[in-house]
Amino acid sequence: MAPEAAFDVTCSDVNSAVAGVLGASVGGEKDVLGLTSTPIWYPGPAQYMMQQAGGIACSAGDPVQLDPDATSPADWSIAVVPGAQAIIDGAAERGASDIPGDGIRCFTGSCTIELRDGDVLMTGSLRSSALVESDADRVREAMAGVLASAVATLRDFEPGQSKIAGARCETLLTAQEASEILGREVVIMDYTELGGWGTAAEIYFASEGAQYCMYATGPDPYGDPTLVALTTLPSGAWAFEKLDAGSPVSLTGADAALTGVDFYGRTVLDARVGADWLRFTVPVGEDASSVTSVAEATIEHLTRGRPAPQ
Repeated sequence: MAPEAAFDVTCSDVNSAVAGVLGASVGGEKDVLGLTSTPIWYPGPAQYMMQQAGGIACSAGDPVQLDPDATSPADWSIAVVPGAQAIIDGAAERGASDIPGDGIRCFTGSCTIELRDGDVLMTGSLRSSALVESDADRVREAMAGVLASAVATLRDFEPGQSKIAGARCETLLTAQEASEILGREVVIMDYTELGGWGTAAEIYFASEGAQYCMYATGPDPYGDPTLVALTTLPSGAWAFEKLDAGSPVSLTGADAALTGVDFYGRTVLDARVGADWLRFTVPVGEDASSVTSVAEATIEHLTRGRPAPQ
């Protein structure tokens, strides 16, 4: 089951607040981060990062799979997490372009949310044709009420045990090992080259020790194709069990595994290994035939370590 949040606020409270702002429920509410207009590494483990930090993640309006030619009338995604000061300090230290918790910005059709009350942080966005620039104060009032309830019930949170937390990509699978499996020259691409640092990156990568490993043909994130990528959720076995799509497969070293297709239409292989969740993703158009071998080698290094040099 999901970790108990560090406060008594739930997604029902967030859903009610958003419905009040937009004038109606969007429908399709979920207790995960939304995927519309988010980084490409979000689908899967990263959607549950807020729960692993003692918070909640709530969203609505996402399609099952992205259709670039379709638009939903409204969608939103909001997270509430404890440890605001540590998140803000860490994000600033790592060069965040926007400091978490600095306010509400509304435009025609959308609002971005970055609020702080005490040591609780709220981050997210709303998108609806009903929103206009002058809605900022109304959105702030509604969300401030949710934040105040979280602050009033704040308690300590202890993260779960994990074997993969903080593990480096090179420890799990080296570029040379990936090259031998994939039959192509491979480099491990630096995910920090993908764009600016922010609240989600600070929580996922720095606070939780999660990882995004891109095994690619070169170091350019926008010019060199990624052949296979790995995302992780330390102590995220509970979230793996919530997957409601995919076909069970046998995967050496894993306690359970599923294969399927993600939000972007990419082939994915999900593995539960002890307390952790690992997802291996193959971009559309790339050969997925070797993803099982990549996953099994990674899991072997995680669970058994590497042989000592002779």
